Order: sequence, then C-alpha cells, then structure tokens
Amino acid sequence: MPYVKKIDGVKTMIATCLIPLTVCLIAGWVTAGTDDRTLDGIPAPIAAIIGVCSLIWFVAVCPWPVELALVLAVLVLGKAYLQDILNVN
Repeated sequence: MPYVKKIDGVKTMIATCLIPLTVCLIAGWVTAGTDDRTLDGIPAPIAAIIGVCSLIWFVAVCPWPVELALVLAVLVLGKAYLQDILNVN
C-alpha cells in the first residue's frame, strides 16, 4: 500500500487523518458551545471556517476506503434519521 508508511512503528496515514479530523471536531465543539453574548459571537464564525477547511483537508488526505465508509455511514444514518422525521402517521 503506497499510502501507508511506517515511521517508528506508527502509521503516518493514521496520523495525517487524525490531525484534521481532531481540528474539525474541536472547531465544531467551539462553534456549538460559543455564547452569542461573549466577544460579540466572533469565535463561532471563525471556528466554523476553520472546521470547514480542516474537513476539506481531512477528505483530501484520507484514502478512498475511509472516505467511502464515511459516505456510507452518513447515508445510513441520514436515512434512519429522516425516516423518523418523515413518518407523519
């Protein structure tokens, strides 16, 4: 596998995927937890921009099986969530 290199027993693919994912999750946490009254709500849009950029970075560096698994997970969870919402009966 050309995208997996071993350096001191640590796979660099995992490290390069975890860094942007962690940044994206932290940015989402900051965006969701920012109170509008503090600093005029400035941290929320900045964190949202950083989160979107790190999500793009995450998708760019991850191999296609990881991306495929994420797309399938979103589709399955989205269908299950929307099924509950769309059932009006």
